[in-house]
Amino acid sequence: MHKNLKFNIILEGQINSVSETCRKYNISRTIYYRWLKRYKALGIEGLDDTKKDFVPKNKTSIEIENALFNLIKIYPHYGPKSIKYLLEEIGYKISESAVFNIMKRHNLTNKENRIRFAKKKENNITNVLPPLSELNSGECWISWVADYGEFKSIGNIYEYSIFDFKSRIACSRLYHDVSYSNLENLLTAVAIPIAQTLNFTAKYLCFFQDSKIIKKTENIFNSKISKILQDNGIDVKIHILKSNDTFTNINNLRKQYTEGCLSFLMPLIYKGMSFNELKIQFQKYIRAYNINHKITFENEICSPIEYHSILTNNDLILPLWAYIDRQY
Repeated sequence: MHKNLKFNIILEGQINSVSETCRKYNISRTIYYRWLKRYKALGIEGLDDTKKDFVPKNKTSIEIENALFNLIKIYPHYGPKSIKYLLEEIGYKISESAVFNIMKRHNLTNKENRIRFAKKKENNITNVLPPLSELNSGECWISWVADYGEFKSIGNIYEYSIFDFKSRIACSRLYHDVSYSNLENLLTAVAIPIAQTLNFTAKYLCFFQDSKIIKKTENIFNSKISKILQDNGIDVKIHILKSNDTFTNINNLRKQYTEGCLSFLMPLIYKGMSFNELKIQFQKYIRAYNINHKITFENEICSPIEYHSILTNNDLILPLWAYIDRQY
């Protein structure tokens, strides 16, 4: 594919949804973010096709191998059969013999070797956050799923949110169920484009211990989230919020924000609005919250976007896509 077409695809993904753009051009999000990373590093010349060494058709992909190593890091006591089942749970199809062969190549068929390997490898879960006062705008994202209940004419409503602790800029969407694909959709269609526009440097992604996402597949939560982040070019530390002062401060922000969302949604739900209409109206509400809603920040009273501008000493001009209602 010519580098100019790749550039146009990158540009279209920034204007429209990345997922929608990838479907249009029949490419994966992994490829899209690989091109984006090369473009940021080398400009348009970085999009030239590169020659690749021959790879046998039956060779396991690097992506699957990395996922396998992540699982061994978390579950070093598990053998090939158990690792194969865990890989299937996070979307990778691979035979038990292929898992064994990868382990054999890396001298990991012995349990003691896997334990040593796990201790050597860095885990992207961190148990400690820096003091909240030291965090910059865009560095610490909080993610949660709020269950608004089941409604006769609409069904179940879940609010997925990714929320910047410092600026309180929020990315939220409504869905019918709890799934990792919904979280990935929120990341790729909303959070990542906004982070790029605002020059966020995300360092931490925090989840509450009571998160429905964690409870859904608790035993492989880290691998699931790591795969989503890796596929979308995000390099952050994952932190599980537990009961302490930090948890209390962040949880209060979650409660305030969720109460505001629910107060907006309930009258529309009881008016009989369809779920698709509700999603569009909710987009407009979140946009107004980020751009116009006044909040008290220490000695400042301003909107989240305005506060981010003050903190970064930068007059932001949001792109057109930030004001457009997009289907999802």
